[in-house]
Amino acid sequence: MSTYETRLKALREQMQKDGLDGFVVPICDEHMSEYVGDYAQRLSWLTGFGGSAGSAVVLKDKAAIFIDGRYTIQVRDQVDGKLYEYVGTADQSVIDWLGANAPQGSAIGYDAWLHTQDWAKSAAAKLDKAGAKLVAVEVNP
Repeated sequence: MSTYETRLKALREQMQKDGLDGFVVPICDEHMSEYVGDYAQRLSWLTGFGGSAGSAVVLKDKAAIFIDGRYTIQVRDQVDGKLYEYVGTADQSVIDWLGANAPQGSAIGYDAWLHTQDWAKSAAAKLDKAGAKLVAVEVNP
């Protein structure tokens, strides 16, 4: 089992302990900085992706990594396609993907320090339409 496969498995185990069916991992810090310090490289730690922009969503049975057009080749070199679906942000946003893929009745976690209030409102509305809910976690898994 690869390092990233092990980390993905560990996140899923923690999600289950926390009563979550999914979790959103952006590439940012609590200051919404353009340049993220090593201490906050959660996306890189989880997936291996080293670009400066991206996000991942992990559900119980699938996961996706979201990148813009600058990283089309890089993401395929750094992130295992057996573990993550590659999604271009020009094709589908994290919020739209969640709306289409979050199971009905599911609870999707996010760290409120790492997302804007507008993002959280939009994601909550999309998930509500899909019969799911967005849940702010107290501790980032």
